[in-house]
Order: sequence, then structure tokens, then C-alpha cells
Amino acid sequence: MTEKSWDMYQYILESKPAVRNIVEHQDEIFEEALNYCAEGEIEQIYVVGSGTSYHGALACKKLLEDVLKVKVFASYPMQFKDNELILNKHTLVIGISQAGRSSSTIAALDKARSLGLKTIAITGEAGKPVSEHADITILLAIGMEYAGPKTKGYIGTMATIMLLGMKLAVRLGRISEDEKERLSAQMVKTCDNIPEIAEQASQWYLRNKEDLLPCRRMILVGYESCISAMMEGTLKVLEAVRYSVVGYEQEEFMHGVYHSIHEDTTMIYLACPGQYFERCLRMRDYFARERHNPNYVITSDPTQAEDSHNFVYPFVNDPYFATMEYIVPLQVLARKLSLDLGIDCNIASDPDFHKKMGSYTY
Repeated sequence: MTEKSWDMYQYILESKPAVRNIVEHQDEIFEEALNYCAEGEIEQIYVVGSGTSYHGALACKKLLEDVLKVKVFASYPMQFKDNELILNKHTLVIGISQAGRSSSTIAALDKARSLGLKTIAITGEAGKPVSEHADITILLAIGMEYAGPKTKGYIGTMATIMLLGMKLAVRLGRISEDEKERLSAQMVKTCDNIPEIAEQASQWYLRNKEDLLPCRRMILVGYESCISAMMEGTLKVLEAVRYSVVGYEQEEFMHGVYHSIHEDTTMIYLACPGQYFERCLRMRDYFARERHNPNYVITSDPTQAEDSHNFVYPFVNDPYFATMEYIVPLQVLARKLSLDLGIDCNIASDPDFHKKMGSYTY
């Protein structure tokens, strides 16, 4: 692949076939890991990773807990490494590093191995350093992703961890094969919509381009099944447009942050169906009326389509997989807005940043 033949937007579109590939080849992808996990008991699971990997871990937590009937923790690697955690000998630690070189994820896996815990690395390529620090490696079967802001990797990470959990739950007799197939079909159904969501999100951006271009302060708000999408969307826009973007859980936002909203603050709400949906709309209406700032809602509610600021799409809205579809408009926004700001977000602002920060000992 030549230097100019790949782009962040292209990888967004590739998320659909990536998930289908993982599902199609699940037996060979997970065979070794399933045999490994089936040896002995697993009473709790830590899924560790940074940035996009952490957000993917967070999105998988509920499904893993529900199908495996064990406690699952999403953790930043350094928190896992540095804190005195309640870890028993039946703990599984899954370390995620798409590039396979994350020193913090390696440090977390090293701690887990030193305690005699089960360890699995999930990474995008064979032979990467992270694999040397775990007992088993699962490869992300999504193909290469050269752009700095990971999009296909986010979706592929979630699909990989969730499918591992579902297959292990079947192996351990926690759910039936039929239930696993039902859940897998919902995941595929959700991800099959990604290219169409991306195309409609591109049109949404074009409708609002002139209002979005002057923005230099953006806040994203989410709740329930869209928390991970809110956090990952915040990171994607930050990586791409390179100005102040912050994300908050909806109730957390209401505890003080609302004081800072003024007419130059752009707000985007991930308004999935649920008990907080009407509260989200009331908050949008309040800021539009009282602070006169730009407000955008991403939702499946057709009654919101009259406002051209809103992105309305008939999302699947499965509580386990909703983050896989609600993230797409934010991924597209990040890429399209960066292009019009003259930023090539495919390339890091400083490719040597991590090297300049130096290494640490542990």
C-alpha cells in the first residue's frame, strides 16, 4: 500500500468487512485462547489498554459480565501496574495494543505474569513486542491500519473481545450456542450499517460545515451504552482537529461543567434510547435557549430530523453494540473537519513524541 493510498475515512468503511472477517474465522482466531482459558477457573477479568484500546475494553465490559457471569474491570495499564488490586489466582488479564508496542500495556502484563495470572495479548500483527509478555496472543483479524487515529481498530477490538467472551461462555456452559449466534448476528447487523452511516454523516457534516469550522471548543455528552462512543469520539476529534475537545457522562456534566458553556462552545449529544433520552433533549433545549451555543444531537429519534444540526439514523440500538454505530458520525466528523482545517490527521503531529518522552523502568 503506497503512502497516499490510505486514509482514516477508508478505514472507517473497512470496519464492516473487518467484523465480518472476525466472525467468519472465529474458530481459528480463538482456538488457542479458548483452550488456554478453559484450563482452570476464571473468577474475574481485567481488560487493560490505553486510548482507543481502553475505550474498546470499556465497551465490552457489560457483555462479558452478562455472558460469563464474572466481574470484569476495564483498566488503564498504569493503574493496573501501580495499584494494589484485589487479584486472586483465578484472574485473567487481557492486554490490548493494536500496534503491539505499548510499554504501559507490557508493564501491566508483566505484573500479571509475575503474580501467576493468566495473560492474553491482543494486537494487530504477529511478532510484536507485546506478544512476548503474555502467555497467549490473539491477532486482530482486521488488516493493517496506517492512519494515526484508529477507527477500524476500535470496532475490531470490541468485536474480538466480545466474541472471545461469547465463545468462552459457550465452552463453560454459561450461555447456549444459539444465544451466542443471536448475539453475534446482532453485532454483525450493527456493523453492516457502518458504511451507510459514514456516508450520511458526511452529508451531515457538509450541511453544518460553515458552523463547525470556526469551533475551537467542543464538548461531547453521552450516557448508558454510548459512554464508550463518547470517550472514543472525544479522542478521535482531538487527534484530528487538535484543539480543545472534552467528553462527559451526562450526569457528570451537570455537576459543574455546565457553568462553562457559552455561545462559542459547540456541544454534541449522543442520544441513544433509554431512561436518560428526554433529559438529554431538555439539556440541549436549555443551552440553545439560555446560552445560544451550537448544539448537535446524534440519535435514532425521527422527531429530531427537522433540525439540520442533528444527525438522525435508524440505528440498531442494541445495548451491547450501540457504541459501534454511534461512534461513526464522530469518526467522520473528525476526518472531514480536519481536512477543511488543513490538517492531515493521518500523520501524527510529532511522529517522535513517544521517543522524546523517553522510557521508564518498572
